[in-house]
Amino acid sequence: MTGFVYPLMFFLLPLPLLMRSILPRANDRNEDALKVPFFEDVHHLTPSRVRSVFSGMRFRRIMAWLIWVLLVASAAGPQWVGQPSKVPSEGRNLMMVLDISGSMEEADFAVSNRAIRRWDAVQGVANAFVKKRQGDRIGVVLFGERAYLYVPLTYDLKTVSDLLQEADVGMAGTQTAIGDALGLALKTMVDVPAESRVVVLLSDGAANAGAMKPLEAAELAQKMGVKVYTIGAGSDTVQMMGLFGMMQIPRGDEIDEKTLQEIAQKTGGRYFRAKNTQELLEIYKEIDALEPVKNDDVFIRPVKALFYYPLAAAFALSVCSALLILAGRRSA
Repeated sequence: MTGFVYPLMFFLLPLPLLMRSILPRANDRNEDALKVPFFEDVHHLTPSRVRSVFSGMRFRRIMAWLIWVLLVASAAGPQWVGQPSKVPSEGRNLMMVLDISGSMEEADFAVSNRAIRRWDAVQGVANAFVKKRQGDRIGVVLFGERAYLYVPLTYDLKTVSDLLQEADVGMAGTQTAIGDALGLALKTMVDVPAESRVVVLLSDGAANAGAMKPLEAAELAQKMGVKVYTIGAGSDTVQMMGLFGMMQIPRGDEIDEKTLQEIAQKTGGRYFRAKNTQELLEIYKEIDALEPVKNDDVFIRPVKALFYYPLAAAFALSVCSALLILAGRRSA
């Protein structure tokens, strides 16, 4: 869509006519000139070269008017305005710290009455969570025996989703380095404004690897003002074949719930326990509600100034007019 910034400038178009009617004409008459009362009769007898002078004058006036119109159009500030486009608002910076140790291979979760691995359930629910966070920057830290930054903080949620689908159990070893993973997530968020930093940490075991202890990382998060939500994932029973068929046997304390609770408490977050896929889904929904995405969308319209087009055309016409006048004088 095109328009003008100063459309009132077009009221200047009749200015030359107005000035011509108000200001006195220049006195260019020569009192000693020969007065010919029968000029009209002589005019038809003059050569064609003389008559061309009048047509040249008419041409110059037309050119002058065109140049004036172009100058006024340039002064009116023509511009092109594009369609409104959404600018990502500054939302939260959310790091997802996910356990991919060997125990995530256990198939104690289910979807549609079909047993699936813990990691498959976490992968699917976390992926759905990411897709809802339009406007936030999301990053991913994966950890097992070692922790590494899998996806840095980014607005590109599609890339985060695609990479989450490619991750798998065992990529970082079989043990569980909760402290190192949380510490790495905090290191990634050092330069991020404090009021928008959130960590969601999920694990299915106890810390048995790594250089940093989980509570040391929690104290660091507390000093940085980073809120940490912790999730303990895993069923509290295990299916075993007995004399009378499949039996549900209580599981031992595989998940260090006490440590996960202390991490959440120190940082102002919350601890959640996910024993099945549905509970895991509800937990991520609750975290999504506790840390809502900002919905105050900002829209901008791209604007491109076009004043230089009529200005360049006026300059080109001025040059052409001057050259034509000079050429006419030399041939006269």
